[in-house]
Amino acid sequence: MEIPEEIKLFLIESFENLDNVEQDLLSLEKDPSNTELLNGVFRCIHTIKGNSGFLGLSTLEAVCHKGEAVLERLRSKALPFNEGLNSDLLEFIDFVRAELQGVESTGIDPALPSEPIMNKLLKYLS
Repeated sequence: MEIPEEIKLFLIESFENLDNVEQDLLSLEKDPSNTELLNGVFRCIHTIKGNSGFLGLSTLEAVCHKGEAVLERLRSKALPFNEGLNSDLLEFIDFVRAELQGVESTGIDPALPSEPIMNKLLKYLS
């Protein structure tokens, strides 16, 4: 199956962004007050969310929306950054990467089971 060019470009950009996000999250463990890193992570997830919505990748869009909400709470200081939260954020990034790999393989939303990661993210939003 031939994957449309716009999806190919989305995948290239998203995989690059996720590599940066992982490194930034690991750096935030050492310096949780680094707002520049946190803002960069937020922007990357926001971009993936918006583009996945545009491309009809609804599972990816929904999970990124929750991840973005958690990151916004961190940015506004309504949520303290800690190792447990960072572990969950890294798991969220792993889920996003798996979804993208599914899109890369099939050209469509693989709709991986998202309930476990959604529940982990939701606990930071209540």
